[in-house]
Amino acid sequence: MSYGALSDRAVLALSSGAKLGGFYHNTGEGAISKFHKEGGADLIWNIGTAYFGCGTFAEDGSRIFDPDLFVENVAHAAMIEIKLSQGAKPAHGGMLPKEKISPEIAEARNLPYPATQDCNSPSRHSAFSDSHVLCEFVAKLRGLSEGKPVGIKLCMGHPEEFAALVHTFVEIGEHPDFITIDGSEGGTGAAPPEFSNSIGTPLNEGLSLAHAILVGAGLRDPIDKSQSKVALIASGKVISGFSM
Repeated sequence: MSYGALSDRAVLALSSGAKLGGFYHNTGEGAISKFHKEGGADLIWNIGTAYFGCGTFAEDGSRIFDPDLFVENVAHAAMIEIKLSQGAKPAHGGMLPKEKISPEIAEARNLPYPATQDCNSPSRHSAFSDSHVLCEFVAKLRGLSEGKPVGIKLCMGHPEEFAALVHTFVEIGEHPDFITIDGSEGGTGAAPPEFSNSIGTPLNEGLSLAHAILVGAGLRDPIDKSQSKVALIASGKVISGFSM
């Protein structure tokens, strides 16, 4: 979850704990705050449709990608994750009212302060419009970050759409370094309950499907995962031992 959805103390605690545990901390799409940096963990910078920390406002008020700002902030990240969708609200954007933009949030997300307008996170990206341009965007971020791993995050919907995406990876010879499969179990305060509770594929099914399609495309090794060209990251909900 992003800074803003979580308090400064919560983000600092998570980042500090991740550093102690030797694992990474995902920023959420609210960009890299000073509290993420202070905790000292390896960060996965989650980039959503509003391009917080790497975007600016276009003349029509929409958010567009800013490569110079990306280069400035990617120095604090170990990996970059492009959010296509999430389990808590697949195919749904969000709105950050200007009244909720504090000085700290504005600093983290590179928004003007005092805020003069609401900040809309649309349901789709403006930097790419299809799978071919997505692959070009992945390659662009990898180049701008000087070779840092770049991946995508999604909640599995129609299997044929994911298969078409993987087909593009093979067709043009460009693919993300990792894919995060987000289960529909996730929750959020930024979407209607119908989206949170009734849309998307649970993690177990989505992860198995993604692995099978990637194996079929020759991008994952079914036996030795270290030989796979695309890593898989699982994102779900663990409530009890049964959930594992």
